[in-house]
Amino acid sequence: MPAAPDPRWILLAETGDYSTIGRHRDPNEEDIAAAEAALAHAGHSGWIAIMSSSVHTRTAPEVVMVRPLRNPGLTFDAAVQAFRKRANFPTLKS
Repeated sequence: MPAAPDPRWILLAETGDYSTIGRHRDPNEEDIAAAEAALAHAGHSGWIAIMSSSVHTRTAPEVVMVRPLRNPGLTFDAAVQAFRKRANFPTLKS
């Protein structure tokens, strides 16, 4: 992934929902454990990922998987497509 102007670490749920968990530093193991606990509390699985920029831009940000959390039942690509749909970005065909 090329250098991004505003990259952020996110927690991406299987549903396409996401939450920013860091922008100016990499998340540590405590941050990741807290993210995993939040997913568990909500009954979800997902991934730690890097989003190339804000969703408040004209083009869809790239989303790159870092690691799965709580054994997701869907593919990462399916979650990214759901994210794009929820954010009103065009979905990409695989």
